[in-house]
Amino acid sequence: MTPRWRPFASVRSRILGWSVLLLTAALAASTVAMHVFLVRQLDGRVNAELTHEIAEFRALEAQLGGAADGGSDGAASAPANSVTTLLRTRAGQAVLERDTVLIGLAGGRIVALSANASPAAIGASPALLANWSAVTGLTGGTAQLAAGPARYLAIPARAGGTPGRGVFVAAVLTGRSQAGITRMTQLQAEVGAIALLLGSAMAWFAAGRVLRPVRDTTDLARRITDTDISGRISSRGRGEISELAHTLNRMLDRLEAALTAQRRFLADAGHELRTPITIIQGNLDTLAVTGDEDAKTLAIVADELTRMTRLVDELTLLASSERPDFLRPQPTDLAELTASLAAKARALDALDERRFLLVSAASGIAVLDPQRITQAVMQLVGNAVAHTPAGTVIEIGSAIAGSSVEFLVADHGPGIAPEFRKRVFERFARLDARRTSGTGLGLSIVAAICAAHDGSVRLTDRPGGGAAFCLSIPLRRSQAHSAGQDFAPARLVTVGRGAP
Repeated sequence: MTPRWRPFASVRSRILGWSVLLLTAALAASTVAMHVFLVRQLDGRVNAELTHEIAEFRALEAQLGGAADGGSDGAASAPANSVTTLLRTRAGQAVLERDTVLIGLAGGRIVALSANASPAAIGASPALLANWSAVTGLTGGTAQLAAGPARYLAIPARAGGTPGRGVFVAAVLTGRSQAGITRMTQLQAEVGAIALLLGSAMAWFAAGRVLRPVRDTTDLARRITDTDISGRISSRGRGEISELAHTLNRMLDRLEAALTAQRRFLADAGHELRTPITIIQGNLDTLAVTGDEDAKTLAIVADELTRMTRLVDELTLLASSERPDFLRPQPTDLAELTASLAAKARALDALDERRFLLVSAASGIAVLDPQRITQAVMQLVGNAVAHTPAGTVIEIGSAIAGSSVEFLVADHGPGIAPEFRKRVFERFARLDARRTSGTGLGLSIVAAICAAHDGSVRLTDRPGGGAAFCLSIPLRRSQAHSAGQDFAPARLVTVGRGAP
């Protein structure tokens, strides 16, 4: 089943994802904080300006009101004219900020404006003028003027102790400041987005540098086999990742030393056991048989000695499979080799009870060790003969599969139980503990021969039941020969007894 694609499956992707998430959160938080700060700063400045203008107006109102109380009783000015004078006096004498305007209302209309404003710029609607004229105390709020949005404070105006018919309004146009705050927020967001992209790229690069020992460890783990653990991780600097690489290298050093000691022991044991086995065999050959019991005993001893000799030979073979001279590759005709394998397979069936079929043969010249391939295939054929009943069909073939040449040995016997399939290539593995004729090293030798060719052996399912082993060897072509042809099935050939 094809694994489902996961966008953040790798550690590097997760590091980048968390980095982008944290950077985005920091950018959003800083942008919001800056916006709130600027808005509050604007609110504070507007409130201070409005409060100042109202305080100035009240001071002027008190000053003019006191002067009016001490003046002539025969003043001709009407109260409205006194309010208008008060409003115009305040609007005319104020030194204002650029966005601050002063408005005086009497009789429901504007009678006074500060020098930095005009009726067209104010453009107050009748409803707004009515609201301002109706105030009875200090009132604040927002309004939409022709020049833009504004914040205001309005207060009734009185002159000479006469009930006020006017209103003084101090307003601050906030549109320009709000636009500046919006533009500054957008600018910070844009700069932050660029910084986020740069930070993400740097986080991706930095994560790759930090995780390089981890990738090297993964690559090394893929290259390491049970016969080759010579690779090491390149690590520099200090830190948890580098310490992990150093620890794994030291572990591989210990494993390599143990594996070397094991190989040396197998080689030495095989060499040392040959001498006593030869001496025992020689003495057995000189013993005189005086009765049936002696003959049976000698037969049992000779059989066990033969099995021990085979075990020593196979142990020596496994130990030598790591040596450079284990293989003697040469240009080999694949069709001829396959036909030879099928012909030699018949000799392994002493009673000639099984039928051997050459089901396919690859064509072309490949560089490999034909003797070792023959040894591996014959080992598989021997296993098939030993584990199948009389009359079983055993198939042998070869094929070109991409960049590999494959050799197939399949039988129509009972097959191998699923729970044993993972252990069949282990040393001394036995599927049937009652059998004592084998050594348990046959399939390990097959795997070692394939590994020496940089190939592999696998147990596959065969339609209809039975065991099917496939040896896959990298296809290396000789420079002295043509590239050869693709796989072409050979005619079905019967090389055993009982042809259809």
